[in-house]
Amino acid sequence: MQKSILWAAAVGLSLSPAVAEPFSFSVGGYFNSVLYSVDADTGYDDVSKASAAKAFKDISFQEDAEIIFKAKGKTNNGLTVGMQIQLEGATESDQIDEHYIYVSGDFGKLELGAENSGAQKLQVFAPRFAGWKTYDNNFGTWSSVAKYEKPRHDNYSADANKLTYYSPKVSGLQFAYSVTPSSENKNGAGTDALLAELDGDKTHEDVQSFGLRYTGKLGGLKFKASVTSETGDYIKAGENEGEMEETAYGLSLSSGRLTFGGTHFVSDEAKAGGNDWEITHVGLAYRYSKDTTFGLAMHTQKDTQTDSNANMDTDITVVGGATKLGSGVKLTYTHERVESDGADAKDANFTGVGLLLKF
Repeated sequence: MQKSILWAAAVGLSLSPAVAEPFSFSVGGYFNSVLYSVDADTGYDDVSKASAAKAFKDISFQEDAEIIFKAKGKTNNGLTVGMQIQLEGATESDQIDEHYIYVSGDFGKLELGAENSGAQKLQVFAPRFAGWKTYDNNFGTWSSVAKYEKPRHDNYSADANKLTYYSPKVSGLQFAYSVTPSSENKNGAGTDALLAELDGDKTHEDVQSFGLRYTGKLGGLKFKASVTSETGDYIKAGENEGEMEETAYGLSLSSGRLTFGGTHFVSDEAKAGGNDWEITHVGLAYRYSKDTTFGLAMHTQKDTQTDSNANMDTDITVVGGATKLGSGVKLTYTHERVESDGADAKDANFTGVGLLLKF
């Protein structure tokens, strides 16, 4: 079935007429830097990496940055074609992660390349209030205390090369479907995608992702809802060790200056020692003025896996906000409390002040 879908997409793209006019190019991105003061238990055993105990730094700068290159053009019959390449600006590895091309028109949109799955991109999450996404902490603060899991579909297909179809929006309803042959190269690959490793590397194969999202209004209330899932076979040393499955439900309600929303995420992994995660991440954002937003987010996860990391349950609370200082510039401020009952995990408090630049 997946091969038929891939062939159909290839044939459809080959029939696309030439671009009617030169591509337009643009460069954008963001740079988020936060100065954290850390108050944590002194000992931390990184059980996920089997390393020696570590001590937390009292003061630390954490960064998250990307430069995004885009190109876009129109074909003779009105189709839109384009590409996107995202360059990481604050990491030593995975310098280019998402990179893909697309074709869109009345039929919907086709994406080919290394990008998040349709399930992940149609998920509805908690609102942002501190400039960055509380459900997708890229600073590593929480994962330094406990085994933090994100309530989003980036575990199986990740940024591996895939084909994704997005339907047109009809009365607020949109559907997406992704096919990922293998996630061996989770950050996408060019020629490296041709050969498979057979020396025990772990990967997911035949990953299928589904997403359904509805956006609408009821009086003065705006709401979004989503149902998403991702399934795939877990492969180790060339052997299929079982099917992995994730399902998520998202809801967002907005009225006036208030927005409430969140995601309930469940995973069921058939492989030995697999995770059975149950995660709920909710948030409330209040737009105090046109320049300032305050908010609260709460993250609860339960882990019932049976290996040495069992019962690594974690609760995270985030309070804070952001204030616009000028065009594309925000001052951010948060206090993040992490509590974990894992045998080797420690509780911690992170108080951060930073700048977020978008360009």
